[in-house]
Amino acid sequence: MRNLLLSILILSGVSASAQLFVRPNPSTSTDSYVYVNDVELFVNDDVNLQLNTNNPDTEASIYLRNNAQLLQGSDVASNNGNGMLSVYQTVDETSNYHYTYWHSPVGVPNGSGNQNSGISRLFDCDGCTDVTTAGTSVNTTWNQNGSSVTNPITVSYRWTYKRLSSPPNEAEGNYVRIWAGDNAQPGYGFIMKGVSNGAVTGSQTYDFRGRPNNGTINVPVNTGATQWTLMGNPYPSALDLKDFMQDNPSVAVIRYWDEPKFTEYSHNYVDKSGGYGTWVPLGFDETNPAGLYTAASFMNYSFGGFGSTTGGSGADLERRHAPIGQGFVVETDGTAGTITFDNTQRTFQRQGAGNYSEFRSQDNPNSMTGNDADEVSEFDTRSPYIKFNVFMDESHFRQLALVFDDQTTDGYDWGWDASHPMDAPGGDAYLLIGEDSNRSPFVVNASPFDYMKMIPIGIKVPQQRQVLFVASEEVNMSDKTAYLYDSVNNTYDKFNEGETASILLPAGTYDNRFFIVFRGASEIAADANSTRESIVENVNFFQNNRLSQLEVTNPEQHDIKQGVVFDMSGKLVYSESNIGTKTSFTFPTGDLSDGVYLVKLTTTDNVDITYKTSVVNR
Repeated sequence: MRNLLLSILILSGVSASAQLFVRPNPSTSTDSYVYVNDVELFVNDDVNLQLNTNNPDTEASIYLRNNAQLLQGSDVASNNGNGMLSVYQTVDETSNYHYTYWHSPVGVPNGSGNQNSGISRLFDCDGCTDVTTAGTSVNTTWNQNGSSVTNPITVSYRWTYKRLSSPPNEAEGNYVRIWAGDNAQPGYGFIMKGVSNGAVTGSQTYDFRGRPNNGTINVPVNTGATQWTLMGNPYPSALDLKDFMQDNPSVAVIRYWDEPKFTEYSHNYVDKSGGYGTWVPLGFDETNPAGLYTAASFMNYSFGGFGSTTGGSGADLERRHAPIGQGFVVETDGTAGTITFDNTQRTFQRQGAGNYSEFRSQDNPNSMTGNDADEVSEFDTRSPYIKFNVFMDESHFRQLALVFDDQTTDGYDWGWDASHPMDAPGGDAYLLIGEDSNRSPFVVNASPFDYMKMIPIGIKVPQQRQVLFVASEEVNMSDKTAYLYDSVNNTYDKFNEGETASILLPAGTYDNRFFIVFRGASEIAADANSTRESIVENVNFFQNNRLSQLEVTNPEQHDIKQGVVFDMSGKLVYSESNIGTKTSFTFPTGDLSDGVYLVKLTTTDNVDITYKTSVVNR
């Protein structure tokens, strides 16, 4: 049953065409509005709101406060009227120099249905408390800096852009300035720098006001190649990104922009070190309810005692439920020309705790030390996974994740594997998926677990760097140990369970040298001995002098690449290559002199099997 709390409900009439109709009271000249506190307001069909004009402090027709949200059932019903819904969203860390990615939950209140939006939908609330209804449209300026101390606040429209479907890079030509007007169509997000008092980082609450978006929203994207498009949650409720991706099979991943908020007070692009975090659902059932998010790469840190930071790190948040106002980049694979939002993807989720929706929060202080590894219960249903950070000197790190589930394959799995943004110019690390001749970089690699598996990992450094591997989160990995295998030096360095792996690399690209493995040197040696013993025990020889041949049986079908025969002086008297996995084969001995001979078989795993045979030809 849906819970409704309408703390103040004054309706002057009921429209024959709208399920929820709110207008000023014509007989008393008073304003009418719906105040919703910390609950879901559900309207099955459309909403018609008429602007309140009697008191500027109660201008809006619906006030969503304290995590309240509006959900609607019908995808075809169009909201109407010149009235407005008011809903808050707070950016915890913002300034004149730092971007936030938005999608307005409301549009311009004119015409019919969903309308364009922009910074004209932003209002400065008077105190922004749970009972505040007053708000004033923000000031705008072409100057580089906005201001949080003017009344109302001032937003610079110099930095407002949308991004239509475009190649997956940060080229300037991918962005279109929307100025101070309402030039972001429904479904498109926009970026905007925040407001502050000089070079100061703080929080800012914005009051979005306009007609609430509803129903089916189609966003065109280019086909034929990978594309990035700035979209976002278009509704005044949370958006379930698992449902959104399941409805849009051409969506490969969701990317969230993040950047240091307590450093880099500059408008120059070269001074920025922000990047994109990446979210995938990890399947579409509830085995992995939150999906998986790998944080953006931009952290600066002290290599000698990692944990002493000189800047922030990408926030590690639960990203499945995009909150009201959240903008994000949608990566599409080029197979479909339209991305669709609809009401079935909407959900009521509060912000700020547990698996609830998050907009921004303080960075996780333990994100790089491994001290935040999950202590999961024996009933945890999540697929085993390990997140690990690859640090590049004292510059930054890249967070990667390996996920293990029998539903997946060693190739690409939609909804599980997450492609790499490749947006760290100072060096990067990436998991490689695909055939050796056609491999692509990923930040999340999901596959079935196998102790014998070798997962390739690439590293690219523009200059000599000390590269450090350290696990940051481990879920259901108690029986699995992760090692960095260096195939050049033949070394195995453990990097989970509180240990780290480090290597000094000259400038270059290393795509065929390093692997993540789950057996150390001693385990591999023990496995090799066990394998050798098993092969030796299962391959049998019989010298059949009557038929002048050595008979070999190989019931386990071990792959034998070569067989040779030597006399006791060490002279090679017979050789055969590529014997393969035959269950039985023979070597001729009729031309050999009577005596003792040494037979050696070598498998494709380089296991040698030796046998002495006595040849008697009569």
